[in-house]
Amino acid sequence: MTSAPGQQRNSLLWLEPGKIDVAKIIGLPPAMNSPEHRKEFEEVLQITLNRTPEREKAAIADQYQTLARFLEGMGIDAHLSEHREVRLLFREANIELGIVLLSVRRMTSRTRPFAMWNKVRVKPCPGGRPEGTSFPAGHAATAALYAALLSDAAPELKDKFAERITSYGESRLVCGFHYASDLVAGEKVGRQVAEALLADRAFRQRFDETRPEIRKSLGLT
Repeated sequence: MTSAPGQQRNSLLWLEPGKIDVAKIIGLPPAMNSPEHRKEFEEVLQITLNRTPEREKAAIADQYQTLARFLEGMGIDAHLSEHREVRLLFREANIELGIVLLSVRRMTSRTRPFAMWNKVRVKPCPGGRPEGTSFPAGHAATAALYAALLSDAAPELKDKFAERITSYGESRLVCGFHYASDLVAGEKVGRQVAEALLADRAFRQRFDETRPEIRKSLGLT
């Protein structure tokens, strides 16, 4: 397999700065203590109060923003240790997403549900607690990025990838780490980054070269 132009770059950046206007795409979260914010808080509170041990366990496992975990949640063991090019390509795409998210997170400072006090406090899942602004949700963005890229390589599984976006995001509600609007915003960013990457000639060439290996990792021919 010949090396695509993107593989020869000294930087992992595929997209040019300012390629995606994130602020325009997602806007701002509901203002603190606004009716919309209080409604979202109550929603998260009820979800955390009603979570089952089984759902909590799955939500804790979903804290990992890796392609392996995204697929494991669908019941797919991709054996990514055997698919180096797939690992590298999706890791680079995720780094690109992280840089885009950083640009908008500098403009927001939304307190996470578990850090908010009310008559009843949202109880987060055991283990590590995320820091920084709640908006937009990085996990939802990552899930949308993975789903969009995987759907391009395996369109027959598109609906299942979409379902996984939902369950991956809901895990953040179950743990009290995000609000619903965080997930919506994150998903929009993830999709936009995926679309921009697939429209980039160098990334597209690299992606198309890796497509057979992506399908093989999914158990497809």
